[in-house]
Amino acid sequence: MVKKRSLTGLIFFVLFLFPQLISFAQTNDSILVVGGTGRIGSEIVKALEQRGKNVRVFARTSSDRKRLQGLDISYVIGNVLTENDVAHTFEQQKYDAVISSLAKVGQEPNPHAVGGQHLTKWAKKNGVKHFILISSLGAGPNPVHTKYKEILQAKGVAEAALTSSGIDYTIIRTGIILYGEEPATGKAQLILDQNVLGTITRKDLAQLTAECVLNNQCINQIYNAVDCSLRCQAQ
Repeated sequence: MVKKRSLTGLIFFVLFLFPQLISFAQTNDSILVVGGTGRIGSEIVKALEQRGKNVRVFARTSSDRKRLQGLDISYVIGNVLTENDVAHTFEQQKYDAVISSLAKVGQEPNPHAVGGQHLTKWAKKNGVKHFILISSLGAGPNPVHTKYKEILQAKGVAEAALTSSGIDYTIIRTGIILYGEEPATGKAQLILDQNVLGTITRKDLAQLTAECVLNNQCINQIYNAVDCSLRCQAQ
């Protein structure tokens, strides 16, 4: 755990007021979730559907949809590494927001850099109002954690493409994600301090992400998603 003096420098934000939450719940915004069948993406889709959003999931033909069974959502089939697939998706329909929670699975090619660039390019052409990117703490051209150098560099490329695109964006970086079926604690927060390594559940990360969609307070911010009730430490 972070010592009290280390926590002094943290800037915590109360992002969501009750009137805003009510307002969001009553809207029917059209949202494209990329990576929505994955362990994180599926929780984001569930959180959005609970809020009454019109959710469409971009997925490959080989994607396992069992995590999304029973949800009132639609799918568009494609691969983010194939630009024509991405272009076709955005030419079919207008979207208010895009959420990218791409993940590298097994020995498959890393989708973050190329996929992120394709998504950003066509989201801009589509007129998307808000693009949320789920990324990782330390993403960038020169990551400190060399064990994850390739994936952090690729995520850094995706971040750079998004922040330079002119689209209103939110980047949510994560440290340690609990990938089991742990329940949400309700204590996770988005902070600006990038020097804190924190733990977070998938369900809490999904709730924070859903609450940020088209939320003016989240626009053009780079956050670190942490739950210090589980674990936080200064890097």
